[in-house]
Amino acid sequence: MTAELETFVTFMRTATGHTPRPYQAQLAAEGLPALLRVPTGGGKTAAAVLPWLYRRLVAAPAGTPRRLVLALPRESVADQAFERIGEWLDRLGLSGGEVGLHLLAGGAAQDGGWRRNPERTAILVGTHDVLLSRALMRGHADWRPMAPVSYGLLHNDAQWVFDELELLGPALPTTRRLQELRDRWGTAAPTATMWMTSTSSAAELGPERVGAGGLATRRRLTRLHPAPERYEGALAEAVAAAHLPGTRTLVVLNTLARARAVHAALAAAGTEALLLHPHYREADRRRLLAAATAEHDLDLVLVATPVVEAALDLSSRTLVTELAPWASLVQRAGRCNRYGEHPEGGELLWCTPPEGGDPSVERWLTARDGRSVTPAELLAAEPGAPEPALAPTAPPTPDELRALFDTADQSSADQSTADQGSADLGTPGDATATVGTSVGTADRWLAAPAQLTALVAWRSWADGRPAEDEPDPSSAELCAVPLGELAELPAGRAWLRDPLDARWRPALPAELAPGARLVLDARHGGYLPTLGWTPLSRTPVVPEPAPPQRPAYACTAWVSLDQHLQETEQEARLLLAALPALPSEQHEAVARAARYHDLGKCHDAFQDKLRAGRTDPPDGLLAKSKNGAEPLPPYLSPRPHLRHELVSALLLWQGGHDPLVTYLAAAHHGHVRITVRPRPGEAPGLLLGVADGDRTPPVELSSGERFPAQQLDTSDFPAPWTERARTLRDHPELGPFRLAFLETLVRVADWRASARHDGPLPSAGG
Repeated sequence: MTAELETFVTFMRTATGHTPRPYQAQLAAEGLPALLRVPTGGGKTAAAVLPWLYRRLVAAPAGTPRRLVLALPRESVADQAFERIGEWLDRLGLSGGEVGLHLLAGGAAQDGGWRRNPERTAILVGTHDVLLSRALMRGHADWRPMAPVSYGLLHNDAQWVFDELELLGPALPTTRRLQELRDRWGTAAPTATMWMTSTSSAAELGPERVGAGGLATRRRLTRLHPAPERYEGALAEAVAAAHLPGTRTLVVLNTLARARAVHAALAAAGTEALLLHPHYREADRRRLLAAATAEHDLDLVLVATPVVEAALDLSSRTLVTELAPWASLVQRAGRCNRYGEHPEGGELLWCTPPEGGDPSVERWLTARDGRSVTPAELLAAEPGAPEPALAPTAPPTPDELRALFDTADQSSADQSTADQGSADLGTPGDATATVGTSVGTADRWLAAPAQLTALVAWRSWADGRPAEDEPDPSSAELCAVPLGELAELPAGRAWLRDPLDARWRPALPAELAPGARLVLDARHGGYLPTLGWTPLSRTPVVPEPAPPQRPAYACTAWVSLDQHLQETEQEARLLLAALPALPSEQHEAVARAARYHDLGKCHDAFQDKLRAGRTDPPDGLLAKSKNGAEPLPPYLSPRPHLRHELVSALLLWQGGHDPLVTYLAAAHHGHVRITVRPRPGEAPGLLLGVADGDRTPPVELSSGERFPAQQLDTSDFPAPWTERARTLRDHPELGPFRLAFLETLVRVADWRASARHDGPLPSAGG
């Protein structure tokens, strides 16, 4: 054994308490392959994370992507994998900031903190619908103007890992197409994909590595024959009869409706059971997972949906399952006597659901009735004609992916107020533009629409509607709800914050979209802590406590325009120095765009807004306002839709500056990118608050550069701008992935420069 592998042995023992299996050590020595095939219980999660982390920090830092993106199947509960990785980082002494760890699933999908440090080694754990929607520039639960940042970081310097490729459905060919285009169009730093499986061989995805070393555990197959006319009740009776006191029995149903029905039948017969599915609020989900996986209390019946098929470390003596596709069945079998804790073997009982199932799988199981099987036998088996690993769904074409790069949205909320305060980080308080938009979605490449989810919170209102100042729901309040069931609620029951004026209103049917954040009246029910999302329940929901009020945090000093531009360029150059080298032209374009990005704040309407209601503004052009303890009086801007970055674009455009520099400066808030159009309801003659013929004052920078007073020309701007932006997007030395990454660097530099002057505000009256 080489010294390097001995070091990895120490690394993994420290993290997990276990010696690495030979295939895991090989991954640490050679890197992650395109395809990894490992039996259930064979340590795939550790194999996905720890060899990558070892190579990133110890063995090959320069050649290992700095972000690991662990994408779990859509119905998975990602909490356990997230917490386990956090424990590994703690044991390695890496949880203090050297390695970031972020959860992007369910209510946590709206967290944008992971975007703030692109130079940092980080692990993202989430479900494939949330992660891939961001990789398609249509992020679920993501604020639309932040989409280019998510996109830029996920396509550059990232190692994607997809767990259980057979469970990805229509997303599988999408993942392959994205990697093909990253290889073809180029990225700012290498990005790779590894697909993991416990069943299929998929040579078309790339070279395969088979990880052996799983335990030779056994489970005996037995067929059940529940009466079709009372299927759920008969199955519940079989479960109660099969459960051995003092052990865990796991029951896996193919649908949420049947899982609810079998759980209810068990309860009616006096058998206590837990119900596990993805549709719980955070605190209830964590309590349920803790109870379901506890080692000290094994006298348990657990009824579940396919949520148990991936990323859940769970074992049972008795497993009762419906007939399912072979890949799903193998995953379920891996939750029976997973660790050989029952030397006599586990019991796997199966039945055919009312709608039937795959005849070849049914024949394979029937032929082995009464026999015991091991994970290796299941891995080697291919009942009937093997299905192709890649689903027949057509992936997005290159032209469709190029079109998704345009995030222009006619119904985005006006976010100009963000420019007066803290850095534009896309916090949960921002009005979302993920619903009611005119931009095409990417959902057909992720899953069937009814299988996707919106995020729902419950609130109590005295007058049956949200208050004007009702805060947005926190992650702790949100529950992922299937769109198919949400759509069955009475019209007007769900409320959303209007993406145009930021006011609460009833959601239209078309706005019940994947990732939408909605609020329901708690009086009408729909949720129970022990059952999760329960649309037929009329018991009033107990709302989650509101999160503690955070101290007001904003800019605490007047910042001149020249100072902010200097500081943003400084931050850009520091960031560039911490990342893999870019071509010199792109490197300088980022730095210069940072230097020029806020030139448009010289516009009189913006300067008036910065000074409005304040008694001590200094002379000269400003970039940031000083905030105090007292709230400002209302200010009605004569240009309510003004985007200062459009003014920056016009100044640079009319001054003949480099097209890439001009684009990056314009794109630094995500509103002025490919297509530029007026906001709905904007006064005639205005384009994002800028009138044709507006004049700007002269601007002098400490760099010695001078921008003379100009008359802005918007009359013939949008079409040529779009043509030039598309040329940049399609340029062979840029391409969409690199271009979005350059946008990200300018934006992060802007956030960091702004943060230099941010701090807690003093209390009112104090």
